[in-house]
Amino acid sequence: MPSTTDPATARDWLTWTSAGLEGLCFKRLAEPYRAGTRAWGKYKVRTTTEAVVGAVTGPAAVPRSLLLGRYDDTGQLRYTGRTVPLARTAATILGTALAPAGGVHP
Repeated sequence: MPSTTDPATARDWLTWTSAGLEGLCFKRLAEPYRAGTRAWGKYKVRTTTEAVVGAVTGPAAVPRSLLLGRYDDTGQLRYTGRTVPLARTAATILGTALAPAGGVHP
């Protein structure tokens, strides 16, 4: 695992999200690893974007997950991924906001 004391290097690492980097851990230089404790700080990278809900798994009134898409450069809706399983409260609220696609589903 790489490590650094240089803030510029750490900032550069935060641009590596496309390579799978989720974030950084911070600790004091003299601080040892302590199993089972939460002594180190964490900074998680969060990237957000807009997507189209193309479908759901489970009942539409209380979906288990959402299947998401984005339009490509030619205007085609492309599947991009799915959500994690939705919490019951979120699924119930979301179920009231979902509506069937009008016309032909892309």
